[in-house]
Amino acid sequence: MRLDKYLAEQYPHVTRSQITAAIKRGDFKVNGQIVKAGYELRPTDQVAGTLQTVCVTAEPETIALDVVYEDEFLMVINKPRGMVVHPGAGVKSGTVLNALLGRGQNHLERAGIVHRLDKNTAGLLIVAKTADCQQRLGRMFEKHDIKRTYWGLVDGVIHTDQIIDRNIKRHPQHRTIFTTTEQGGRRAITHLHVLERYAKHTLCEFTLETGRTHQIRVHCKSIHHPILGDPEYNSGSGQMLEALQLDFIHPMTGKEIHLQIQPTKAFAEAREKCYHLK
Repeated sequence: MRLDKYLAEQYPHVTRSQITAAIKRGDFKVNGQIVKAGYELRPTDQVAGTLQTVCVTAEPETIALDVVYEDEFLMVINKPRGMVVHPGAGVKSGTVLNALLGRGQNHLERAGIVHRLDKNTAGLLIVAKTADCQQRLGRMFEKHDIKRTYWGLVDGVIHTDQIIDRNIKRHPQHRTIFTTTEQGGRRAITHLHVLERYAKHTLCEFTLETGRTHQIRVHCKSIHHPILGDPEYNSGSGQMLEALQLDFIHPMTGKEIHLQIQPTKAFAEAREKCYHLK
């Protein structure tokens, strides 16, 4: 049995992604050695360690959520630009997690959140409503079985589609942002498809093979076409990157789920301005 699967059985209320993160941190060792999550356990192996979970105290809040899809197992919300998904340093209220707790989802780890969108990225976010569904969704994200499609406006004119395959690591000087690297880091792959070209900008569609923090934004910066209005990797405050489509097989029912929303008004207005620029 794989180490991560074994530990998931020992900690049934913890998501697979948390288990994987704990193994990477070295919280668990096999025969005194740090191994990968996919390590195949043998009968004589000794597994030792303690799950170190990071708890964030959050209060339930009555915050309206734009629910695009919902059933007894999961829901998909349309997160507005500027809303933080999970409380962190300096942000304790007004988050998606606060809103979910306000809806009574206090029986689940992280109130059912299985993935994130950056604060300034608007769009579709999946939330589990049961522990079983949360674990299954976590495994689907790890295996990249959930297709996420983004639209973004970037600076400059991109002439051809491309696959950006560049490792990402935390920036050595600025610890809140990330950068690409030739050595080390974690592999990240972004598919870029050109939708429209303007005089000074390009409308792109992005799909992800991996799900690294700030991945699309870092990759766009690395090819010298940063996301328009990105406050951390470009200039401005109106980040024009939105998660507009989700495609996946429902982990509980087996139903094919296809969800697509329209770009926000702010995105449409920015696109119109790009079109008229000479």
